[in-house]
Amino acid sequence: MTATLPSAPAVVAPASAPPVARRRRRRGWMWTLVTIAVLVVYLFPVYWMVSASLQPSANSADTQWFPTAPGLGGYEKALDDAGIGGLRVTTLVSLGSVLVTLLVSIPAAYALSRLRSRAVSIALILLLLAQMIPSVVLATSFYAMFNSWGLLNTFIGLILANSTAGVPFAVIVMRAFMLRLDTEVLEAATVDGLGPFGTLWRIVVPLSRNAIVTAGVFAFLFSWGDLLFGLTLVNRNEMYPMSVLILALSNSNLNTWAATMAASLIASLPALVVILAAQRHVKAGLTAGAGR
Repeated sequence: MTATLPSAPAVVAPASAPPVARRRRRRGWMWTLVTIAVLVVYLFPVYWMVSASLQPSANSADTQWFPTAPGLGGYEKALDDAGIGGLRVTTLVSLGSVLVTLLVSIPAAYALSRLRSRAVSIALILLLLAQMIPSVVLATSFYAMFNSWGLLNTFIGLILANSTAGVPFAVIVMRAFMLRLDTEVLEAATVDGLGPFGTLWRIVVPLSRNAIVTAGVFAFLFSWGDLLFGLTLVNRNEMYPMSVLILALSNSNLNTWAATMAASLIASLPALVVILAAQRHVKAGLTAGAGR
C-alpha cells in the first residue's frame, strides 16, 4: 500500500483592494492636497509680513520674495515709534475689557440659563442685534457720551467701548454651556445653604471654566484688534493703541514699510500666544452647546 503525500496548499494571489477602498484613498489624498493649498494661502501673508520686515530699504512696490540682505532696521523703528507704548496701552485695555466682559456676562449668562420664560428669547435676540450694530455707529455715540463724562483719552473709556463687542458673544457662549450643567448639582448646592450668588461663584464658575476661558479669549482678541475705537476716542499720542500706531506707520510719507510689517508682526505675537495657550479650552467651550 503506497502512502499518499499531502498536497501542497494552494497559493492564493493577494486580492486587489476593492474599488470602494481605492476611491476612499483617492478622495483622502485629494482633500489632503486641498487642505495644504488652503493652508498655504492663509499662511502666505504671514510669510510676506516676516519677509518684508527684514528688508529695511523696501517699500510696498518692490518687496522681494526672499530678503537677500536681511536687517533689523524695521524692528528698531517699529519699537521706537509704536512698540513699547502701544503695546502697553493695548495690553491694559485688552485685559481690562476681558475683566469687564466676564464680570458682566457670567451672571447674565447664568440667569438666562436658569430662567424659563419668553423673555429669555427676547434677550438673546437683543444680544444678537447688539452685535449687528456697525461699530462706527457705536463709536460716534461713545464719543458724544464719553466727551460729556470726561472719559476721552482714558483707559476706562477704551475698556468700556471694547467690552461692547465681547459681552454679547460671551453671554451667548456661556449660556449654551451652562444649559448643560447638571440641575441636581445646582439644587444640592441650594439645599446645602448656598444662595444664588454662592451657587454661581462656587459651583457654576468652576464647572464652566472652558466657556469662561473661551469668552475671555475672544474678548481679548476683539479688544486687541480694535482700530475704530482707538481712532475715535483717543487724540493723544501716549494713549494710542498698537493698531492706530501701525496705521500711522503705514500712512507715513517716510520709508516705513519694513517698520509697518515689523510692528504688525510684534502686535500679532501676543494674540497668537493667547490662542495657543487656550486652544484646548476654546475648542471645548465652543462645542459645548452644539446640542442645544
